[in-house]
Amino acid sequence: MAGEPLTHEKYTHGHAPATVRQHGRRTAEEAAGFLLPELRPGMRLLDIGCGPGSITQGLAQRLAPGQVVGVDLSRETLEAARKNAAAQGIANLTYEAGSVYELPFPDASFDVAYAHQVFQHLREPGKALREMLRVVRSGGLVAVRDVDWGTASYWPSDPWIDRFIETHFKTWDRNGGDPRMGRRLRALFNAAGIADLTITAAVWCYATPEETLEWGESYAERLLTSPMGERAIEYGYASRADIDAMAAAFRAWAVHPDALWAFVHVAALARKP
Repeated sequence: MAGEPLTHEKYTHGHAPATVRQHGRRTAEEAAGFLLPELRPGMRLLDIGCGPGSITQGLAQRLAPGQVVGVDLSRETLEAARKNAAAQGIANLTYEAGSVYELPFPDASFDVAYAHQVFQHLREPGKALREMLRVVRSGGLVAVRDVDWGTASYWPSDPWIDRFIETHFKTWDRNGGDPRMGRRLRALFNAAGIADLTITAAVWCYATPEETLEWGESYAERLLTSPMGERAIEYGYASRADIDAMAAAFRAWAVHPDALWAFVHVAALARKP
């Protein structure tokens, strides 16, 4: 989610290869598990902020022959998603560049609008939710899931990982987003005047050697190669040496036999009146 003229947002994570690679591991079964029981073949679904499209592909396979459209602001990431979908022979899936604030679709043109880990990066999440509601038919579904970084727990403790979390929050806030967005979803949906709201939560937990290695190495690489680290330096919240130390701490944590990381993700599911 970066680049004019489509948005004025600053995407805290950026689209560095390490970020896109990690996001490409996400699946519809996990990321949209709260929504899947409501889906039926033939539905038309919009996936907003689809990134590399791994979730979008899973949704398209479930809804076939219904049409699924993925929207994102990174044209490079969308092109890779198109090639991947084509290689898998998924014919009911298309991708388009666009902003959640100005979705390039007519009113009431989808049965479902879905956004995963998007609202946490928005300056105007209420406006985004209203735009999602606009493109959904009456009685259609709006589904949003976001992390609450305020619930992050990890072990063993490390002062440089603590420093990372503090710096990450400050950078995220400066970018205009909210790392604690998950806890706000109920209030956002209530303010939008939706119907049949259901709020659920799930925990992402990394506790096997494979999981902690992937998580720790990914965050180390993202600190060193993406806006996650670069903007912290730009804003004066950390030095290059600090970023290097945070990355080294993540790599050491990743291989520690006692390593654990967990945080809560909140999902909101409602119908358009």
